[in-house]
Amino acid sequence: MPKGATPESMEICRIFKKSSLSGKVTVFLGKRDFLDYLTHVDAIDGVVLVDPECVKDQKKVYVQVLGAFRYGREDLDIIGLSFRKDLFSATIQVYPPVVEQQKPLTALQERLITILGPNAYPFFFEIPPNTPSSVTLQQTPGEDGKPCGVDYQLKTHLAESLDAKAEKLSTVRMAIRKLTYAPNDVRAPPPKAEINKNGIKLEASLEKEKYYHGESVAAQISIDNTSSKTIKKIKLSVVQKTMVTLHVLCEEEQELRFPDQNFQEGFPIRAGQTGFFKTYHMMPLLENNRDKRGLALDGKLKHEDTNLACSTKMSESLQKENAGIIVSYKVVIKLIFGFGTSDLILELPFTLTHPMPEHASRTTSCRESLGDDAVFNSDEMVEDDLVFQEFNRAPIAKPECFKETETSEEKNDE
Repeated sequence: MPKGATPESMEICRIFKKSSLSGKVTVFLGKRDFLDYLTHVDAIDGVVLVDPECVKDQKKVYVQVLGAFRYGREDLDIIGLSFRKDLFSATIQVYPPVVEQQKPLTALQERLITILGPNAYPFFFEIPPNTPSSVTLQQTPGEDGKPCGVDYQLKTHLAESLDAKAEKLSTVRMAIRKLTYAPNDVRAPPPKAEINKNGIKLEASLEKEKYYHGESVAAQISIDNTSSKTIKKIKLSVVQKTMVTLHVLCEEEQELRFPDQNFQEGFPIRAGQTGFFKTYHMMPLLENNRDKRGLALDGKLKHEDTNLACSTKMSESLQKENAGIIVSYKVVIKLIFGFGTSDLILELPFTLTHPMPEHASRTTSCRESLGDDAVFNSDEMVEDDLVFQEFNRAPIAKPECFKETETSEEKNDE
């Protein structure tokens, strides 16, 4: 332990660990979520611990990052109908090491190799920023199979060559996520719109353009009714729009539920009544919408909860047809008059996302040596600050509707 440091003062680093069914290959990864900053993506770095006995007969160990879009039922793959499109793939050979593929070790890799010994081999990947983020389309409670959406996985396997068949007992699959966080330096003007029709003027605005998950969306509404009609009531909703751009182009809008509020205070607004103004608050959360099939969520990892999908940020290098699933949000304001008169509708688009984590200031697309790494400081890299977590062995409580029946082979796919 560093001089003057105490266990309470040190920051514990969780290391994700997963072994193959044979126990001969074990993968160590520092995190499962990798951030897309639009200009670059967090680097994927870790190590593979290889049992020397399993590579005595000239076998090689490969690590592969796979990104794909699943747009159909998993069971149909068995009868020859593939509903999976590969979006990104990169492979390196970690054993025996290939000189051309070797990169400078990160602090995490140096620390793990020191602990694990000479049979630990590093791997390093950079995902290009023009790849889509992880998005899962929500299944109904009790629905089996893998959900549709964009997913990423880190696959490590043993084989005689890259094209040879991988040994299942010596294969490790780890689900990872590519997430987009809103840049801190981007300040879009607050959304604002108005409509003036048949003597009724409706103005609406949001306090800001960017909202974070768990934050209340505030809509300011102003109404002047100089017509001869009565506005019976108002309806406000937050709508998630999902556009699937691969396979076939399709769009779907889903109205999100939030706790009931008294939106009808001040209504009806009668003919000739002007000066109505009120601020309404709405908080879109997944917990109130778990039964909505097809709702877009941030890529879901097994045994872990997630949230509504973040708004898709389109960069110049990401073409619309390669985005996989494009997610957007809007507030819809509807004035209802009753029978015989069309409703008056106004829409305000906004961004729903995560705040940028404090530790995310480093440019992880650049390979960092031990002295340059901003997350793992070399002076604090002591054995007591690393916690190794098994992927499938931690007892985690889950809601009944999200429990899954798994075989031993299915467990190894995460």
